Amino acid sequence: MQTFIAVLIALSLAGCATAPGLNLPSSPEGSEVGWPKIYADETYLFDFSSSLSEAEAVGTIKNLQDSMVEHNANLPFSFLDVDAFGFRTRWSWAEGSMIKSAGFIIPYDQVSSILLQHYPATDKNFKWGVNVYMKGPSTVSLRTPTRDAAQRLGRAIHALAKARGAALSAPNPRFGAALSPLSEAQAKAAGLAFPGGLIVSWIFLESPAQRAGFSPQDIILSAAGAKVSKTEELFAVLDAIAAAGGKAAKIGGLRRSYRVEGEKYIEIFVPITFNLTFNPSSGGAP
Repeated sequence: MQTFIAVLIALSLAGCATAPGLNLPSSPEGSEVGWPKIYADETYLFDFSSSLSEAEAVGTIKNLQDSMVEHNANLPFSFLDVDAFGFRTRWSWAEGSMIKSAGFIIPYDQVSSILLQHYPATDKNFKWGVNVYMKGPSTVSLRTPTRDAAQRLGRAIHALAKARGAALSAPNPRFGAALSPLSEAQAKAAGLAFPGGLIVSWIFLESPAQRAGFSPQDIILSAAGAKVSKTEELFAVLDAIAAAGGKAAKIGGLRRSYRVEGEKYIEIFVPITFNLTFNPSSGGAP
């Protein structure tokens, strides 16, 4: 067992998120610290911008009717209505002698962001898809059979949302991870002064952060030698490097891991440095 844990820590220091098959606790026994969970679902850093016209985008969605399902329902759409202003659909199922139905509406002017998803652990056939986030707490999750179908669907929704003047946002392309300031409990557990540092919640695949070896639960303390405790501080450093024609930045921080003492997992935080590389113009791969 101790040999296996030693391998786990070695993998963690090398930049892997987790070792397969080991279900480590998210916090040590008795701890009230909330650490980001590590999910099997994968989110990709993907730019859905395109040159699609409104008519082409509407046609794309209509052509994909038989190649998408709502994430949880996993049922074919019995009704689909798409125009330049919205995306409306319904599906039906039988419960005993009753026929029930459900559906959703995506008003394009309310779309705030779109993310490309992959669900490798699902036992369903449609393992790719998009999450469409809208103003407020509303999100529509759609699954498709292939990555190509998901990308075409995302591009079409993006084109129609942009045409309606939606305020679309996207992950920072020079990093590519969900970040938040360390909580007071997290900082205390890591032996850090509060406030200070950023916690990585999840990594976008095919991003500079993934190529650099970041993992969920990593703590970022500095970028190019400058201390950072807010996401805008980190991105400002990366933007300044890119503006000067630079293509890389040293990111310093801590990696949360474990050592084993008898039957217990003991939480440890190991200093680590990442070499983040990016394209200074587009923000993507160098």
